[in-house]
Amino acid sequence: MRINKLANLVALAVVAALGGCSILGPSYEKPNTNDPEKWVSRDVLAPTESANLPAMAWWKSFNDPVLDNLMESALRNNNNIQAAVGNVIAAKGYLQQIQAAWIPTGSAQVGYQTRAVYGEGYNAGLLPSYTLNIFQMIRSTQYAEASYEAQVAAKDAMRLSIISQVVGGYFTLRGNDYLLVLQKQLVKDLGEILELTKQQYKDGYISLYQLQQYIEQYNQALAQIPIIEKNIVASRNTLKVLLNENPGEVERGLEFMKFNSYGVIPANMPSTVLRNRPDVQQAEQQLVAANANIGVATSQFFPSISLNGNAGAASNALNNLFTPGNEFWNYTSTATMPILNFSIYGQIDQAKGQYYYAYYNYLQTVRNAFASVDSDLAAHDQVTRSFDTQIKYYDSTVVAYKLAQGSFKDGLYSLPTLLQNAVTMDNAAIAVANSKQTQLNTIVQLYQDLGGGYAYKNYSYESANRFGDQHDAHFIW
Repeated sequence: MRINKLANLVALAVVAALGGCSILGPSYEKPNTNDPEKWVSRDVLAPTESANLPAMAWWKSFNDPVLDNLMESALRNNNNIQAAVGNVIAAKGYLQQIQAAWIPTGSAQVGYQTRAVYGEGYNAGLLPSYTLNIFQMIRSTQYAEASYEAQVAAKDAMRLSIISQVVGGYFTLRGNDYLLVLQKQLVKDLGEILELTKQQYKDGYISLYQLQQYIEQYNQALAQIPIIEKNIVASRNTLKVLLNENPGEVERGLEFMKFNSYGVIPANMPSTVLRNRPDVQQAEQQLVAANANIGVATSQFFPSISLNGNAGAASNALNNLFTPGNEFWNYTSTATMPILNFSIYGQIDQAKGQYYYAYYNYLQTVRNAFASVDSDLAAHDQVTRSFDTQIKYYDSTVVAYKLAQGSFKDGLYSLPTLLQNAVTMDNAAIAVANSKQTQLNTIVQLYQDLGGGYAYKNYSYESANRFGDQHDAHFIW
């Protein structure tokens, strides 16, 4: 009979909880971001839409096995990715704690007593205990679930960032390798011109002012070599850090100018960006969590039900120590709720403020996402057109140099004039290399802003499980 009353009390609490959901803070509604139907900026090199950008290994379109290997290593070993996985594990553990709070706790009790009337004896039993606020548990579970999803999205955002850094860093390294070759060729040609002009100055054909101009031009070109070499070392070490390795050489693959930078850009609708970008997903889950947290704070006004019981056996004599004594069962149940606790109002206002922040943070994240992709499309289109023009200019300098070579052989051009044509061609080649570097960077940036590749081969959980197996002493699972 008493157990039935206890069950009825819990049932009434559940019904009250379900009926009171509307007063537990606002129900979550996704903000209206007025998604544009199409991009304002268009990229003529992006004619097709990719079906599954998050899982796309887009860097493989450059056909460089070395780059592919670097990416595989980074996704397995990068420290920042693994740190983000740690946050996911922690959030999952918190969610498990909240979910387990619905299950009553129990503790064993064994005692011995001496009484004048009843004599010596012992008692032993199980002490179940259950305290819950149905309203709070529902909202706390929602909060923990959203917090977990936010950490998963944060991990994905880190993977996306590392992918972009590895690809961009490799392109920068190969670009600097190529620039160093071009710069040394420029210095060589300028050095030959300088030697000729020095002789012309001695012979009285040119002035000291003219000679000084050639010296400045040579020294300016020469000064760029150690800067490029420094950039090579910095790019190499940056890649090593991304791979979780100590400084050292990095294997090189495809020659820089052989990287295909055409036909590798996807064209996606704005709504696809919101589905793909983990930072947008993270911002929305933070908003969901903030909304649930208002309910967690509000739920403190509702009663908490405490159920405590005691079940076991007792014996009143040491000589009956191993003889079952009187079995006993009793329980108590209480329901408590705050009457005078004005700090709850402050907690509710704090939760509302956090929701307000999360709401506008989500809107700003979406706006930034749309703006960055639209800007990237425009940048890639414009940079590509500039690169094409640079190529045409370089091709014309090559033709001019070959014509100058013919004229030099025929005695129509002097050696300094031929070398000047070579210097013009060298500078045009450097401009083309810099333009291609910029073009490749726009491709990397666009794929990052579209959310491309972060779901490819998620090694992070595998690594976390291996780490946990090796270091169980350091974890409470």
